[in-house]
Amino acid sequence: MPSYVGARRAVLALEDGLVIEGTGVGASGQVEGELVFNTSMTGYVEALTDPSYAGQILMMTYPLIGNYGVSVEDYESDRIQVRGFVTKQICKEPSNWRSTKSLDAFLNEFGIPGIEGVDTRMLTRKTRLYGTVKAVLYVSKDHDLPAKKELYEAIRRQPHITKLDLAEKVTVKSPKFIDNKGRRDVVLIDCGAKNSIIRQLAQREVNIHVVPYNFPPDKIMEYNPDGVFVSNGPGDPVRVK
Repeated sequence: MPSYVGARRAVLALEDGLVIEGTGVGASGQVEGELVFNTSMTGYVEALTDPSYAGQILMMTYPLIGNYGVSVEDYESDRIQVRGFVTKQICKEPSNWRSTKSLDAFLNEFGIPGIEGVDTRMLTRKTRLYGTVKAVLYVSKDHDLPAKKELYEAIRRQPHITKLDLAEKVTVKSPKFIDNKGRRDVVLIDCGAKNSIIRQLAQREVNIHVVPYNFPPDKIMEYNPDGVFVSNGPGDPVRVK
């Protein structure tokens, strides 16, 4: 486990009974969510800000994260979307000309608790074999950790992610038009669209009407679009009607 002067204690508890202690990063506090993993060596900023991860605790399999810092140009939305972050080790002193802040500062900025000192590859194998699990992540303000019984009770009370309407938390609140001076018009149904989707459409000189995930079909057809694009997003697709 990484050890730093003034380090905070942290704990990650899973619904199968596994409890792992580590070092706290980012904000202090407790969050609940489905534990999921990402095996990319890079792209942690994109993953953290990806609306598809809303409502989840994101774990990076690669052992060292944060070495090139954080750049706003890499955001996939306007904020961090995950509820918590799990790593083996976070780089405290990033080195990259594009970086404007460290990963630890980025997590703090948006109030996201994180834990390092975790064997993320072991947990990745576990979730690949047995599926995603409900989890609780706690980062202490001092040196105290909650009792295991309290953590298990928080997990027990936690609704399964398939029961949550997460698309409504990340979709646009009202329609907006992006004029790319194109000859084609596309309606983008925003179930949690990433910025990279919009950039790819813009590169094809397509005008974009971005509408909420529950926008009425007859209203969509009033735009007389050349195409309709349904974005990906968080949670269970069955709940997006």
